[in-house]
Amino acid sequence: MKKRTAILLLLTISMHLYGQLPNGSIAPDFNVLDINGQPRHLYQMLEEGKIVLLEISATWCPPCWSYHNSQALQYFYNLHGPTGDNRARVLFIEGDPATNTDCLYGTAGCNDFSPGNWVSGTTYPYIDNSAIADSFAVGYYPTIFAICPNKKVYNVGQLDAAGLWEKAKTCPVRSGQDNAGIFDFDAGTSLYELCDTLTTTPSFTLVNLGSNALTNATLQLEWNNTLLETRTWNGYLPTYGEAAIYFNTQALAGDGMLKTTITSIDNGATDADFSNNVQNTNFVPAAVFTEQEVLLKIRTDNYGAETYWELRDEVGNVLDHGGNENVGPNGGGMLTNAPPGYGAYGNNVLIKDTLHLPAGGCYSLHFVDYFGDGMCCEFNNGFYKLYNIDNPAIPILSGGEFGAYDDRGWGVMGAATATIAPSDHFFVELYPNPAQDQVQVLFELPAPATISVNLLDLLGHTTYALPAAQQPEGSVRLEIPLSDLPDGLYFLQLKVDNQVFIRKVIHTRV
Repeated sequence: MKKRTAILLLLTISMHLYGQLPNGSIAPDFNVLDINGQPRHLYQMLEEGKIVLLEISATWCPPCWSYHNSQALQYFYNLHGPTGDNRARVLFIEGDPATNTDCLYGTAGCNDFSPGNWVSGTTYPYIDNSAIADSFAVGYYPTIFAICPNKKVYNVGQLDAAGLWEKAKTCPVRSGQDNAGIFDFDAGTSLYELCDTLTTTPSFTLVNLGSNALTNATLQLEWNNTLLETRTWNGYLPTYGEAAIYFNTQALAGDGMLKTTITSIDNGATDADFSNNVQNTNFVPAAVFTEQEVLLKIRTDNYGAETYWELRDEVGNVLDHGGNENVGPNGGGMLTNAPPGYGAYGNNVLIKDTLHLPAGGCYSLHFVDYFGDGMCCEFNNGFYKLYNIDNPAIPILSGGEFGAYDDRGWGVMGAATATIAPSDHFFVELYPNPAQDQVQVLFELPAPATISVNLLDLLGHTTYALPAAQQPEGSVRLEIPLSDLPDGLYFLQLKVDNQVFIRKVIHTRV
């Protein structure tokens, strides 16, 4: 986690700045001279279609010097500035009104502190103008902003060159006469691991990137190449004009890809750039646990107080929580040191917590990092891991490398599923077990019934399935092939009408 020293924190608190501009705000313009006397007009660069990165910094700031020496902005400038693909510009802003220009050069005339020559080895412009920092209402140094050609500004954080470009290239950039694009796509969920059925309402922002006005567009939503909805938009959008598009509520099941496409614009006009006309969002099957008690392990990094988590059911009710309550479920990405609060974890400690689930079904974990850089890996290897309660050695679900938030979906087999035991009325036998090439499933049906079988691995993925079929009363013998599967533990899920029975299968070739 990128953090501040105690000195910097005090300085940041005492800085007489205002609340930072919210992401998506219109950037304030400036037209100033850099330290070499060259004019730098922000809106002119934006109107030329350039993405502008601003680093607002201070020469006395240790984290600023550290980030500067990473050369992230210089590498970015080499790749995307005038000598690269010419799609972006970089400006360094000295934001402290108390320092003079000598501090940028690290010379004896510096009236404050400077660890060295900031200008040496860099080729992008430097501007000594604290009014710019004030206009952007920075709350800490360094602050890195990406400003899109539509004049919207976003705080992107202290990323490397590749990470900066990933953020920058999401900007809408004008191109051609007729051109529309999909931006700010929202699948309607923060969960991309599907447990059972997920109901969601996808939406996005339709942006006109052409010089001609956009007056109509046809939009499609597909799930696994099956058309779910076609929507027609009519209106009037000038260049960089925006319209919010909402699809109908959809129910997604299994795994697959949700695809959104702008199929046509302006009554069949040729789109100048089709690359931003398609948005693909992938969903995968959720991990499945076999018991209603799940073991959660958390290893904090050097800043344990920044962590908070919640256990939620499938409708969003909070069943359990832990960590710093002053961070809370919406406190991610604050980019300052976390305030102390009840439940805050220590640094570099291991926490174990047993999650008691009321029933089988779908659940999720919501993790929050106050600073916005997850639990791993720059400031020690923090993590979270979930285990079946009877096997605390092999995690079923794990994570820790994320930004401000991480949402993970998973399932638990139903109460009858996980706990039902053999009885005089229904007995399921597996033979042999452990098994090598195949396992036989033996049981007696007291009456005709519909049966189906799924063999699941530890992550809940189906490795073999027998579809539902009607069986007569009497003895049933099924053979489940194992020869193509890796050695390990599996779960046989036998469904008899509305009852589900789970049995462990151990596969070994030895």
